[in-house]
Amino acid sequence: MKRFLLVLMLLAALAISAAPLAAQDAPTAIFPGTWPYVLPPNHHLNSFAAGGPQDNLGVVFRQMVEMPFGFYVWAEDRYEGLLAESFGFTEDNTGYQVTLKEAMWSDGSAVSSADVLATYAIGRILNWTQFNYISGVEAVDERTVLFTFSGQPSLLAERLLLKEYIRAGSVYQALADEASAMFASGKTKDDQEWKDLATKIAEFRPEVLLATGPYTYTLDWVSDSYMSVLWQPNSIYSGSVKFGELRLWQGETESTTPLVLNNDIAWATNVYPPATQQAFQDAGIRLITTPRGYGPALLMNHDVYPFNIKEVRQAMAYAIERSENAFLTNGFGATGTQYMAGILDDQVTNLIDADSIAKLNGYPYDIAAAEAKMAEAGFTRDAEGKWVDAEGKRISVEYKIPAEFADFSGAGSNATEQLNEFGFDITLLAIPWQQTAEDIRQGNFQLSVWSWASGSPFATTQFFGPIQRFNYVALAEGQKGMNFPMEFEYNGAAINLDQMIKDVSAGLDREAQKVRAGEVALIINDLMPYIPLNVIVSTEPWNETILTGAPEEGDGLLQNPSSDHFVIWLLLNGTIAPAGA
Repeated sequence: MKRFLLVLMLLAALAISAAPLAAQDAPTAIFPGTWPYVLPPNHHLNSFAAGGPQDNLGVVFRQMVEMPFGFYVWAEDRYEGLLAESFGFTEDNTGYQVTLKEAMWSDGSAVSSADVLATYAIGRILNWTQFNYISGVEAVDERTVLFTFSGQPSLLAERLLLKEYIRAGSVYQALADEASAMFASGKTKDDQEWKDLATKIAEFRPEVLLATGPYTYTLDWVSDSYMSVLWQPNSIYSGSVKFGELRLWQGETESTTPLVLNNDIAWATNVYPPATQQAFQDAGIRLITTPRGYGPALLMNHDVYPFNIKEVRQAMAYAIERSENAFLTNGFGATGTQYMAGILDDQVTNLIDADSIAKLNGYPYDIAAAEAKMAEAGFTRDAEGKWVDAEGKRISVEYKIPAEFADFSGAGSNATEQLNEFGFDITLLAIPWQQTAEDIRQGNFQLSVWSWASGSPFATTQFFGPIQRFNYVALAEGQKGMNFPMEFEYNGAAINLDQMIKDVSAGLDREAQKVRAGEVALIINDLMPYIPLNVIVSTEPWNETILTGAPEEGDGLLQNPSSDHFVIWLLLNGTIAPAGA
C-alpha cells in the first residue's frame, strides 16, 4: 500500500501543468518485464550517451519513454506513425518531410519542430549515420520538419529518420545551440573543438528524463532488484496503454530464470537454454519465437598477431563447426551461419544479387582446408600438435566473453574449445558484459564475441556490425576497436570499405543496391575480418496468466525482429493488457 501511495504521489507531480489529461486515472496494473540495466551513478538520464536510457531500457522499453517517428511492420513493408502524423519523400525526392502529431512532453509542454532540430543538432556532432545521407534539417512550421538529402534519396535514410528517438529540446537546448554554432562556424569532426563538444555532450547529466511516450522514470526508481518506469498522463498514448508501471527486473538469463518460473516476470527476451525452455513449457508458459536479427561473431583484434593474416582468419572459419556452435549458443533457437557474407542468411537472397551469392565461400567445416590455410600462412604443428610460426611461437591468446550473456558466452566457449582442439592455445576469460563491450571498443582484447548483422531490411545497416560498429571508423576518438583497416588495395584497386558500406543502400533502386551489397559481401567473405558464428532466434517466455494480447502463431507481426518488436506496437495501442482485466 505504501508503494502504491508513493506511485500516486509521483504521478501527481508529473501531472503538473497538464490539467486536461491529469484528470485521467492511472492504470493500476503492472507489466512485469526485465532488462540488464546498471545502477547509478553508471546509470544516468542522458539519452545521447552510453549508460543512458538506450543501454538501460533497451529498444522496446526505450520507445515507451522517448518515441521515434514511426514503427515498421516487416510483413507489410510499411510504417505506422508513432510520434509522426504524416511522413514521406518530397515531390521532387530532394528531401523527406515529417509532420508531428499534436503531442506533449511529460511536463505538459508541446512537442514541436524545435525538439527535432535540437535532437539532430546534437546528432550531427555525434556523427550519426543519418548525416551520411542528409545535409540538414529545417522547420517548415511548428510541427513539420524537412530533412534535405545530400545526394540521392534513400530508403535507408527513411528508416534511419523514422526510427530515431526525438529528445526534449528544453533539456538539451544549450548543447544543441553550441552544436549549431559549431557547424555554422565551419568546424568539422576532425577539429578539436568538435571533439571537445562531443565529449561535453557525453558527460552531460540531466536531472530529468522528459517523455513523449506514456512512461518515464527517475534514478530514484532504480533499485538493485528492479526499476520502475511509471505511467505519465501527457502522452498521446497515455489513454491507450493498460499498465501503470513497467517493472523491469534486473538481470540476464541466470537471474531471471527463477523469476519467470515464479511469475515475477511475464515476458523476457533473454536467451534461455533448451532445458530452461522446456521448464517454462512444463509450467504452462507460452514460448513465442521471433527473429532476433543478429547472432554472435568471433571478433579479432587486427593489431594482434597472427589475426592480421588473412589465411589464419580463413583457417579459423574452416575449423569451427558452426552448427555445433549454434546449438551450444541457444539450443535449437540458433543456426550455423551459411553464407558468411555479413548479411543474415534469411536476408541474403533479398539483399544480394544472385551472381555474387554464387561466388560466396561458405567455409564449411573442413579441417584439411583449415590446415592448408595455416600452412599457407607459414605455420606448422609442434610436438604437441599446437600451431607455431617460423620462430616456434604458439598462438597463445585470451578470448574475452561476457559472463552474464548465455548466448555469447556459449558461442565463445565453444569456439575456444574447437580452436584449441584444432591447435590454438586460447584461454577463456569471462568478465562482466559491460566491460567486455568497453574492452572491445578500446581495443583491449585479443579475441572476443559480440553481435554481427542487425534486424534491418537494409544491407548497409546489416554490414555495420561489427566491422564498423566495433572498428575505429565508427568509434569515439581514441578508440580503435578491432582496428581492421578499411582503406586498402583489393584486386588491384584502392578501396574504402567503410564508404562502400555506407553507399550500399543509397537511392531507391533496389536492384542496384543488391549489386553494391554483393561487392561488399564478397570482400568480407574473402578477408573474413570477423567470423559470423551463427544466427539466433528469440524464444521468449510469455505468461498468459499475467498478460494477454500477444500475436497468435502465424501473425505477420511475429516476423518483426527485436529492433521492431511486436511488444512496442501492441503495448502502445493497448492490445497487450493484464490477463483477466
